[in-house]
Amino acid sequence: MDPLVVGGSLLIGAAAAWLTMTVLEWLADFVEAPTWRKLVHAAGQVALCGWFAYWVRDSCWSIPTDGRLGIDGRIYYRAAQAWLGGHDPWVAGVPVNGFRFDFAGPPPTVLAFAPLAVLPEDVFTALWLTITVAAAVYTVRRVKRPMWWLLFPPLVQGVLVGNPQVLCLAVLLAGSDWVRSLAIPLKAYAALPMLAELRWRALGILAAACALSFALWPGLWLTYLEEFGTISARIAAESFGGFSATRDTTLLVVTAAAIGALALIDRRAAGWLSVPALWPSSQFFYSAFALPVMSPILAIGLAVDWRPLPAQVICVYAAWRLAQRMLPVLLPATGEAEPEATQANGPQAEDVA
Repeated sequence: MDPLVVGGSLLIGAAAAWLTMTVLEWLADFVEAPTWRKLVHAAGQVALCGWFAYWVRDSCWSIPTDGRLGIDGRIYYRAAQAWLGGHDPWVAGVPVNGFRFDFAGPPPTVLAFAPLAVLPEDVFTALWLTITVAAAVYTVRRVKRPMWWLLFPPLVQGVLVGNPQVLCLAVLLAGSDWVRSLAIPLKAYAALPMLAELRWRALGILAAACALSFALWPGLWLTYLEEFGTISARIAAESFGGFSATRDTTLLVVTAAAIGALALIDRRAAGWLSVPALWPSSQFFYSAFALPVMSPILAIGLAVDWRPLPAQVICVYAAWRLAQRMLPVLLPATGEAEPEATQANGPQAEDVA
């Protein structure tokens, strides 16, 4: 079956599921029955939890047994260890089941992992997986979701492979700019939500730290710049084109326009969603960056492990947000206008718990 047909079918199914939930909640409001509304809300939670569990089973079940458990942590460990040994960190990698996965992070990532590279690899991997699980728990609590949101499939995959993104997301949600400044050394794309949220102090701290690292270890930076084209091509091949819109020119144009339009009404959401939607050579777990701005559409669609569904789902979400904003303007007002609620820290995520 054509992948676009499957992806479109999944998208239509996700939208239909969300629409059903919305209609049921509207009916509950219409009949003004608090007990009925609670039942609908509880049914929605059970259905969403089951949806997450199904896709965890589909996309993550084999990771602990096929050699991929903690693989990303080991890749970063070997890169830092290679650099400490005087070698090129961008030739470090881990072979699994006939495939090889190589390190592709920037110089600050090498430096961030260097202190841990003195540990034996097995000790590091166990420690790193423990840190990653703790970061996932912190993230779910920080975004005020029930603990069953630890089953959100992109988050589960990130935890199982030990990707630094899980810790990066937790760091971004911390309350200190000094802590947030550590996010970009873990993952470069952390800059996108930081820019959207105008975290200038954290970005300034990071810029100063990068300048200092270049002054202290210029060779590391120069090697990365010289090999950047090779590194990018290699990671694109290893990710099979990735999950984002960059795998298809038409989809990229549409998605970039959708993110740009969303930024006009919700800059914060656009910043977080630009990572799974637009970052090149993205992986399934990149969609965990939607957690701080989660909605029913995103929760249902982004749980599905299918290329390039994340970009398509985010386009639908952006269109829905724009329709919500524009319809009251285009249609005649009926009834008494309600006062508009404002949030000092920007729009908040919709309730999908």
